[in-house]
Amino acid sequence: MTITEIVAKKLRLFSRRRVVNILDGNYDSIFKGKGLEFNSLRNYIQGDEVKDIDWRATARSKDVQTRLYSPLRDHRIVVVADTSPSMLISGYSSLNKRDALFGLTTVLGFFVKKNRDLLAICAAKPDGTAVISKFSNSSNHLEQLLRTLDDSIQKTPPQNSLSIEVLLKHILKNLRHRAAIFIVSDSFQDPLMLKNILKKLQIKHQIYYLQLAPSSPFSQSSVEQMALVDIENNNSWQNELTTNAALKREWGEMLRTYLSNIAAICKSTGTSYGYVDSAEQVPDEIRKLFIQAKRYAKRH
Repeated sequence: MTITEIVAKKLRLFSRRRVVNILDGNYDSIFKGKGLEFNSLRNYIQGDEVKDIDWRATARSKDVQTRLYSPLRDHRIVVVADTSPSMLISGYSSLNKRDALFGLTTVLGFFVKKNRDLLAICAAKPDGTAVISKFSNSSNHLEQLLRTLDDSIQKTPPQNSLSIEVLLKHILKNLRHRAAIFIVSDSFQDPLMLKNILKKLQIKHQIYYLQLAPSSPFSQSSVEQMALVDIENNNSWQNELTTNAALKREWGEMLRTYLSNIAAICKSTGTSYGYVDSAEQVPDEIRKLFIQAKRYAKRH
Protein backbone atom coordinates (compact mmCIF):
# COMPACT_ATOMS: atom_id res chain seq x y z
CA MET A 1 0.00 0.00 0.00
CA THR A 2 1.44 3.37 -1.03
CA ILE A 3 1.60 6.31 1.36
CA THR A 4 -1.10 8.07 -0.69
CA GLU A 5 -3.43 5.09 -0.20
CA ILE A 6 -2.60 5.01 3.51
CA VAL A 7 -3.44 8.71 3.85
CA ALA A 8 -6.73 8.25 1.99
CA LYS A 9 -7.62 5.26 4.16
CA LYS A 10 -6.94 7.16 7.37
CA LEU A 11 -8.87 10.23 6.27
CA ARG A 12 -11.90 8.05 5.47
CA LEU A 13 -11.61 6.14 8.74
CA PHE A 14 -11.53 9.12 11.06
CA SER A 15 -13.93 11.23 9.00
CA ARG A 16 -16.48 8.43 9.09
CA ARG A 17 -16.16 8.27 12.86
CA ARG A 18 -16.76 12.04 13.05
CA VAL A 19 -13.79 12.39 15.32
CA VAL A 20 -13.76 16.17 15.19
CA ASN A 21 -17.35 16.35 16.48
CA ILE A 22 -16.73 13.69 19.13
CA LEU A 23 -13.71 15.50 20.56
CA ASP A 24 -14.77 19.06 19.83
CA GLY A 25 -15.33 20.66 23.24
CA ASN A 26 -12.27 19.08 24.73
CA TYR A 27 -9.87 20.80 22.33
CA ASP A 28 -9.50 23.94 24.43
CA SER A 29 -7.75 21.85 27.09
CA ILE A 30 -4.66 21.60 24.87
CA PHE A 31 -3.51 24.91 26.33
CA LYS A 32 -3.96 26.12 29.86
CA GLY A 33 -5.25 29.61 30.51
CA LYS A 34 -7.27 31.95 28.31
CA GLY A 35 -6.80 34.42 25.53
CA LEU A 36 -5.05 37.76 25.87
CA GLU A 37 -7.02 39.83 23.35
CA PHE A 38 -9.92 41.82 24.87
CA ASN A 39 -13.29 40.90 23.37
CA SER A 40 -16.18 42.41 25.37
CA LEU A 41 -17.69 43.15 28.78
CA ARG A 42 -20.50 41.44 30.65
CA ASN A 43 -21.99 41.57 34.13
CA TYR A 44 -19.98 39.84 36.82
CA ILE A 45 -21.04 36.26 37.57
CA GLN A 46 -20.11 34.48 40.77
CA GLY A 47 -16.96 32.50 40.10
CA ASP A 48 -15.37 35.03 37.74
CA GLU A 49 -11.82 36.02 38.63
CA VAL A 50 -11.57 39.31 40.50
CA LYS A 51 -8.57 40.35 38.41
CA ASP A 52 -10.81 40.34 35.30
CA ILE A 53 -13.15 43.01 36.72
CA ASP A 54 -13.04 46.25 34.76
CA TRP A 55 -13.34 48.84 37.53
CA ARG A 56 -13.73 51.85 35.21
CA ALA A 57 -16.63 50.20 33.35
CA THR A 58 -18.08 49.19 36.70
CA ALA A 59 -17.98 52.81 37.91
CA ARG A 60 -19.73 54.03 34.75
CA SER A 61 -22.48 51.42 34.69
CA LYS A 62 -22.83 50.93 38.49
CA ASP A 63 -22.90 47.17 37.78
CA VAL A 64 -19.81 45.04 38.25
CA GLN A 65 -18.36 44.39 34.78
CA THR A 66 -16.04 41.53 33.83
CA ARG A 67 -13.68 41.59 30.85
CA LEU A 68 -13.97 38.73 28.33
CA TYR A 69 -11.09 37.69 26.10
CA SER A 70 -10.96 36.09 22.69
CA PRO A 71 -9.54 32.55 22.69
CA LEU A 72 -5.95 32.14 21.61
CA ARG A 73 -5.39 31.03 18.03
CA ASP A 74 -2.40 29.79 16.10
CA HIS A 75 -1.61 27.21 18.76
CA ARG A 76 1.42 25.14 17.89
CA ILE A 77 1.10 21.38 18.20
CA VAL A 78 4.05 19.03 17.77
CA VAL A 79 3.98 15.24 17.41
CA VAL A 80 7.26 13.80 18.69
CA ALA A 81 7.26 10.48 16.86
CA ASP A 82 9.24 7.39 17.73
CA THR A 83 10.27 6.07 14.30
CA SER A 84 12.85 3.54 15.48
CA PRO A 85 12.90 0.05 13.88
CA SER A 86 10.67 -1.33 16.65
CA MET A 87 7.78 0.64 15.12
CA LEU A 88 7.79 -1.89 12.27
CA ILE A 89 7.19 -4.75 14.72
CA SER A 90 3.64 -5.33 15.92
CA GLY A 91 2.85 -4.77 19.58
CA TYR A 92 2.15 -7.78 21.79
CA SER A 93 -1.55 -7.19 21.06
CA SER A 94 -0.80 -7.25 17.29
CA LEU A 95 -1.00 -3.44 17.24
CA ASN A 96 0.19 -1.88 13.98
CA LYS A 97 2.20 0.96 15.51
CA ARG A 98 2.62 2.83 12.24
CA ASP A 99 -1.16 2.94 11.76
CA ALA A 100 -1.58 4.26 15.32
CA LEU A 101 1.00 7.00 14.70
CA PHE A 102 -0.62 7.94 11.39
CA GLY A 103 -4.01 7.95 13.08
CA LEU A 104 -2.93 10.36 15.81
CA THR A 105 -1.30 12.70 13.29
CA THR A 106 -4.38 12.63 11.06
CA VAL A 107 -6.77 13.42 13.92
CA LEU A 108 -4.62 16.34 15.05
CA GLY A 109 -4.44 17.47 11.43
CA PHE A 110 -8.24 17.76 11.38
CA PHE A 111 -8.19 19.78 14.59
CA VAL A 112 -5.57 22.30 13.54
CA LYS A 113 -7.30 22.91 10.22
CA LYS A 114 -10.67 23.51 11.88
CA ASN A 115 -9.27 25.70 14.67
CA ARG A 116 -6.73 27.60 12.58
CA ASP A 117 -3.84 26.16 14.58
CA LEU A 118 -0.50 24.83 13.39
CA LEU A 119 0.89 21.28 13.34
CA ALA A 120 4.46 19.96 13.03
CA ILE A 121 6.33 16.74 13.74
CA CYS A 122 9.70 15.96 15.28
CA ALA A 123 11.24 12.76 13.95
CA ALA A 124 14.49 11.21 12.77
CA LYS A 125 15.68 11.68 9.20
CA PRO A 126 17.17 8.70 7.33
CA ASP A 127 20.64 10.27 7.72
CA GLY A 128 20.34 10.07 11.53
CA THR A 129 19.57 13.71 12.34
CA ALA A 130 16.55 15.00 14.22
CA VAL A 131 14.28 17.51 12.51
CA ILE A 132 11.28 19.64 13.48
CA SER A 133 9.14 20.17 10.39
CA LYS A 134 7.58 23.49 9.46
CA PHE A 135 4.24 24.44 11.05
CA SER A 136 1.10 24.58 8.91
CA ASN A 137 -2.49 23.32 8.81
CA SER A 138 -3.28 22.56 5.16
CA SER A 139 -4.30 19.17 3.79
CA ASN A 140 -1.13 19.09 1.69
CA HIS A 141 0.92 19.76 4.81
CA LEU A 142 -0.77 16.86 6.63
CA GLU A 143 -0.01 14.52 3.74
CA GLN A 144 3.61 15.68 3.71
CA LEU A 145 3.91 15.00 7.45
CA LEU A 146 2.62 11.46 6.95
CA ARG A 147 5.05 10.93 4.10
CA THR A 148 7.90 12.18 6.29
CA LEU A 149 6.92 9.79 9.08
CA ASP A 150 6.67 6.90 6.63
CA ASP A 151 10.11 7.68 5.18
CA SER A 152 11.58 7.92 8.67
CA ILE A 153 10.20 4.52 9.67
CA GLN A 154 10.84 2.70 6.40
CA LYS A 155 14.10 4.21 5.15
CA THR A 156 16.15 4.96 8.27
CA PRO A 157 18.86 2.30 8.80
CA PRO A 158 18.94 0.85 12.34
CA GLN A 159 22.32 2.47 12.99
CA ASN A 160 20.86 5.91 12.15
CA SER A 161 17.65 5.60 14.17
CA LEU A 162 17.17 8.02 17.07
CA SER A 163 15.63 7.14 20.40
CA ILE A 164 12.67 9.09 21.73
CA GLU A 165 15.02 10.48 24.40
CA VAL A 166 17.17 12.13 21.74
CA LEU A 167 14.12 13.62 20.00
CA LEU A 168 12.80 15.10 23.25
CA LYS A 169 16.18 16.66 23.99
CA HIS A 170 16.09 18.14 20.49
CA ILE A 171 12.68 19.66 21.32
CA LEU A 172 14.03 21.10 24.58
CA LYS A 173 16.91 22.77 22.77
CA ASN A 174 15.27 23.94 19.55
CA LEU A 175 11.51 24.51 20.04
CA ARG A 176 11.24 28.16 21.01
CA HIS A 177 7.47 28.70 20.88
CA ARG A 178 5.10 27.35 23.50
CA ALA A 179 3.39 24.24 22.18
CA ALA A 180 1.26 21.22 22.94
CA ILE A 181 3.58 18.23 22.52
CA PHE A 182 2.25 14.75 21.79
CA ILE A 183 4.86 12.08 22.51
CA VAL A 184 4.17 8.79 20.71
CA SER A 185 6.39 5.84 21.55
CA ASP A 186 6.36 2.11 22.24
CA SER A 187 9.28 2.16 24.69
CA PHE A 188 11.53 4.46 26.71
CA GLN A 189 14.88 3.04 27.77
CA ASP A 190 15.43 5.12 30.91
CA PRO A 191 12.24 6.02 32.85
CA LEU A 192 14.23 8.24 35.25
CA MET A 193 15.49 10.27 32.30
CA LEU A 194 11.93 10.51 31.02
CA LYS A 195 10.79 12.04 34.31
CA ASN A 196 13.54 14.67 34.19
CA ILE A 197 12.77 15.56 30.57
CA LEU A 198 9.02 15.82 31.23
CA LYS A 199 9.63 18.16 34.16
CA LYS A 200 11.72 20.44 31.95
CA LEU A 201 9.21 20.37 29.10
CA GLN A 202 6.28 21.13 31.43
CA ILE A 203 7.83 24.46 32.38
CA LYS A 204 7.04 25.85 28.93
CA HIS A 205 4.83 23.35 27.10
CA GLN A 206 1.80 21.16 27.68
CA ILE A 207 2.69 17.49 27.31
CA TYR A 208 0.68 14.46 26.21
CA TYR A 209 2.17 10.96 26.24
CA LEU A 210 0.60 8.23 24.11
CA GLN A 211 2.04 4.82 24.94
CA LEU A 212 1.82 2.23 22.18
CA ALA A 213 1.68 -1.45 23.10
CA PRO A 214 5.34 -2.57 23.22
CA SER A 215 6.64 -5.29 20.95
CA SER A 216 6.94 -8.82 22.20
CA PRO A 217 8.03 -12.17 20.74
CA PHE A 218 4.90 -13.52 22.40
CA SER A 219 2.44 -11.69 20.16
CA GLN A 220 -1.16 -12.80 20.00
CA SER A 221 -0.53 -13.66 16.36
CA SER A 222 0.82 -17.05 15.42
CA VAL A 223 4.51 -16.63 16.21
CA GLU A 224 5.27 -20.22 15.26
CA GLN A 225 4.65 -19.28 11.62
CA MET A 226 6.53 -15.98 11.73
CA ALA A 227 10.10 -15.50 10.51
CA LEU A 228 11.61 -13.62 13.47
CA VAL A 229 14.85 -11.69 13.02
CA ASP A 230 16.99 -9.37 15.10
CA ILE A 231 16.29 -5.81 13.88
CA GLU A 232 19.93 -4.79 14.35
CA ASN A 233 21.78 -7.56 12.51
CA ASN A 234 19.01 -9.49 10.70
CA ASN A 235 20.05 -12.74 12.38
CA SER A 236 17.28 -15.28 12.84
CA TRP A 237 15.74 -15.77 16.27
CA GLN A 238 15.46 -19.19 17.81
CA ASN A 239 11.72 -19.80 17.56
CA GLU A 240 11.76 -22.17 20.53
CA LEU A 241 12.30 -19.12 22.74
CA THR A 242 8.88 -17.80 21.76
CA THR A 243 7.17 -20.96 23.02
CA ASN A 244 8.85 -21.02 26.44
CA ALA A 245 6.05 -20.61 29.02
CA ALA A 246 8.34 -19.43 31.85
CA LEU A 247 9.98 -16.82 29.64
CA LYS A 248 6.57 -15.65 28.47
CA ARG A 249 5.44 -15.09 32.08
CA GLU A 250 8.60 -13.17 32.95
CA TRP A 251 8.29 -11.05 29.81
CA GLY A 252 4.67 -10.24 30.65
CA GLU A 253 5.63 -9.19 34.18
CA MET A 254 8.40 -6.98 32.82
CA LEU A 255 5.96 -5.26 30.44
CA ARG A 256 3.41 -4.67 33.21
CA THR A 257 6.09 -3.14 35.43
CA TYR A 258 7.35 -0.93 32.61
CA LEU A 259 3.87 0.34 31.69
CA SER A 260 3.03 0.97 35.35
CA ASN A 261 6.23 3.00 35.81
CA ILE A 262 5.58 5.14 32.72
CA ALA A 263 1.99 5.85 33.82
CA ALA A 264 3.19 6.79 37.33
CA ILE A 265 5.87 9.13 35.94
CA CYS A 266 3.35 10.90 33.73
CA LYS A 267 0.93 11.31 36.66
CA SER A 268 3.64 12.70 38.95
CA THR A 269 4.67 15.29 36.35
CA GLY A 270 1.13 16.34 35.36
CA THR A 271 1.49 14.77 31.93
CA SER A 272 -1.65 13.41 30.28
CA TYR A 273 -1.11 9.69 29.65
CA GLY A 274 -2.86 7.37 27.21
CA TYR A 275 -2.35 3.78 26.13
CA VAL A 276 -3.44 2.01 22.95
CA ASP A 277 -3.13 -1.61 21.88
CA SER A 278 -5.27 -1.10 18.77
CA ALA A 279 -5.15 1.66 16.16
CA GLU A 280 -8.94 1.93 16.39
CA GLN A 281 -8.58 3.18 19.99
CA VAL A 282 -6.67 6.32 18.99
CA PRO A 283 -9.68 8.74 18.77
CA ASP A 284 -11.09 7.69 22.15
CA GLU A 285 -7.67 7.82 23.75
CA ILE A 286 -7.09 11.37 22.48
CA ARG A 287 -10.41 12.37 24.05
CA LYS A 288 -9.23 10.90 27.37
CA LEU A 289 -5.95 12.79 27.07
CA PHE A 290 -7.86 16.06 26.68
CA ILE A 291 -10.04 15.28 29.71
CA GLN A 292 -6.96 14.52 31.81
CA ALA A 293 -5.42 17.83 30.73
CA LYS A 294 -8.52 19.68 31.95
CA ARG A 295 -8.24 18.02 35.35
CA TYR A 296 -4.54 18.86 35.63
CA ALA A 297 -5.24 22.47 34.60
CA LYS A 298 -7.79 22.86 37.41
CA ARG A 299 -5.20 21.76 39.98
CA HIS A 300 -2.79 24.53 38.96
